[in-house]
Amino acid sequence: MFGFVVADAAALSEEEKDRYRSVYCGLCLSLRDRYGQRSRACLTYDLTFFVLLCNSLHEPVETRGASHCVMHPAPAAARPWSRSPWTDYAADLSVALAYHKVLDDVADDGAMAARAARRLLAGAYERAQDRIPDQCAEIERAMAAIRKIEATPNAAPDAAANEFGALLGSLFACDQGFWTEGMEALGCALGRFIYLMDAAVDFAADAQSGSYNPFVALGTTPETMRTTLALAAADTAEAYERLPLVQDAHLMDAILYSGVWAQFNKTYPPEKKASGQDIGESTGDFQL
Repeated sequence: MFGFVVADAAALSEEEKDRYRSVYCGLCLSLRDRYGQRSRACLTYDLTFFVLLCNSLHEPVETRGASHCVMHPAPAAARPWSRSPWTDYAADLSVALAYHKVLDDVADDGAMAARAARRLLAGAYERAQDRIPDQCAEIERAMAAIRKIEATPNAAPDAAANEFGALLGSLFACDQGFWTEGMEALGCALGRFIYLMDAAVDFAADAQSGSYNPFVALGTTPETMRTTLALAAADTAEAYERLPLVQDAHLMDAILYSGVWAQFNKTYPPEKKASGQDIGESTGDFQL
């Protein structure tokens, strides 16, 4: 369900691209240090956005440096990185969420690759349970609830999306102090958007396989999906704009207002309008 919260590269300056890479690389290093080399496979841009968000809200001291990276052996130059206490929490969440995504894949089709990934991540997940036990318990509860909804005939079309939103809201709200309510609201809205975006992008595959998909169940068209997603994105933007974000604000805007649409627009290319880009159109997702 992740992989959508990425920056629109065309909207960023070179300085912002460097900043984005440094936070991403910091998260990668935190995964390595806390969970070992294999855990770096759990790395996502989605949790990079979360680190940027928390750093902007709380302005913690950030540790910076540069390291050579086994994931990018060329060029030889060391890659800059930036870490804060929120980076470690994001690493813990990365492992926990990735493990349960793998469990979901195993339950869906039992593919050999998913079973192998489950075995590889089992030890890391045990360590995550020690570090963030409440969050792991909530992820387990929510994923079980989502699987039950997806297996229930005639379930409300937005029930699973709402459940995933509630999960992300609880994860975002942890240790946010004065910003707990605002971060929970943002996480809820963003989680709902992510679930619906995943369903929209997987529409054709799910229609063919018979897998649960709220848009397939409703017989939705691409244009209707775009409208539904635009409404969910507006709810996310409303919660986001309530937060007093200054540091990296333009970078985060390039994620939340256009980058999140990259995969949808690749799947369903929008028609150009005389007045400019269509709703949510991204000009290019970010690549390292």
